[in-house]
Amino acid sequence: MSMRENTIVQTLFPPRAQTAEWMAAARTPETRARIRRWARLKRVCLVLAIPGTCVFVLVLVGFPLLAVAGLFVPGLRIFTDAPWWVAPVALAALVAVILPWFVASLLLEAACYADGTETLGTITEVVVDTTSDSEGQPQYDLTIAAELDQDASIRRSVRTAERREPRVGQTVRFLHNTLDPGALDDILYLGIVDNTPRRRRS
Repeated sequence: MSMRENTIVQTLFPPRAQTAEWMAAARTPETRARIRRWARLKRVCLVLAIPGTCVFVLVLVGFPLLAVAGLFVPGLRIFTDAPWWVAPVALAALVAVILPWFVASLLLEAACYADGTETLGTITEVVVDTTSDSEGQPQYDLTIAAELDQDASIRRSVRTAERREPRVGQTVRFLHNTLDPGALDDILYLGIVDNTPRRRRS
């Protein structure tokens, strides 16, 4: 499994070990309780979203096929006369189960970095991925370097969608929980600070 596929799987199904790692990085009991609560709710919402998605796909695809078949098979004619509101109700049910999962994901991410440190970093590498657009915007894999106190530095990487292509040398804001220079995925990306590339120190 590639790193990107592994990230997608962990986003959908956050393992208990990952939740424990987030809780270990938290500095207060309140933050740990928030992480535990939202991680549990996210799993519950996902369990509910899976059958909801299956039902929606079944209604969206199955009903038209059965309606066509009902024109030729008398026993399936009931689907030909199905009420018009079946598809909208199925769509509303799908939104009702997916929206809580989406909200829980956002709140879990915020809780994981509630005790994090905000840092300014510099983009050192930009990789464009035009194959997976986000609302019509290309996605970018950014590598970020930040210099901390006492001559320490960290590196982080993140995937983001931007209206304007990020450039090497631009300053970005992000949150992180550890000072581990190799913890590339320990980042909550907050965005680009300015549009002027910074010169790297020689």
